[in-house]
Amino acid sequence: GLKQLIDIDRAWVPKGEDKSLYVRPFIIADQVFLGVRPADNYKFIIITSPVANYYSGAIKVKVETEFVRASKGGIGAAKAAGNYAASLYPAQKAKEAGYDQLIWTDSQEHKYIEESGTMNLMLRIGDRIITPSIETGSILAGITRDSILKIAKDWGYQVEERRVSVKEIIDALKEGTLAEAFGAGTAATVTPISSIHFEGTDYSLSDHTNWEFVNRVRKELKVIKNGEKEDKFGWILEI
Repeated sequence: GLKQLIDIDRAWVPKGEDKSLYVRPFIIADQVFLGVRPADNYKFIIITSPVANYYSGAIKVKVETEFVRASKGGIGAAKAAGNYAASLYPAQKAKEAGYDQLIWTDSQEHKYIEESGTMNLMLRIGDRIITPSIETGSILAGITRDSILKIAKDWGYQVEERRVSVKEIIDALKEGTLAEAFGAGTAATVTPISSIHFEGTDYSLSDHTNWEFVNRVRKELKVIKNGEKEDKFGWILEI
């Protein structure tokens, strides 16, 4: 069904740098019933839309220590509407304060980072690419996240999927060892983070145009997606 839809919509694929046809599969209940219980009937739907980059450049983020996007034992690991609903009010407050997005923290102690807005969060310290583990059950196992980790391993970087504390990030910022911080997602692809706010202080990172990993991996993903380089990972499906 997906192959047929893309073939039908191929004229909608935009030309030009950093443009693509966004593909969104989703499922909704369509049973004629009023009440609170799982439905018996559902519709699976795929929609497409021409898009450009979700973010035009580096973003400023704020560590969220009051509101919660998703809790352990909840639906944070799923691409569910409920996860977005909980994020909208605190995200709006952050924008009013001058920040583009939030870094969500764990629901129990607000000590460990989870996602950044609608993106997986990734860091480079030395030759290590670090990202929060999805084993918590409250973080989405993003495809872009997975792709970047596979490329990083292939390039010889040490990849760490583990709990990452806010303190570790702030200490690395203060010491100047946090070389790169970025979000990864379907729409965002690879979005550098220019500054991180925590407890009244903005911590700035270096100029992202000179970053070693972010710029290299963004280019690598693009040339693979555009068919300009051999896809050794088996990700590309030609229609």
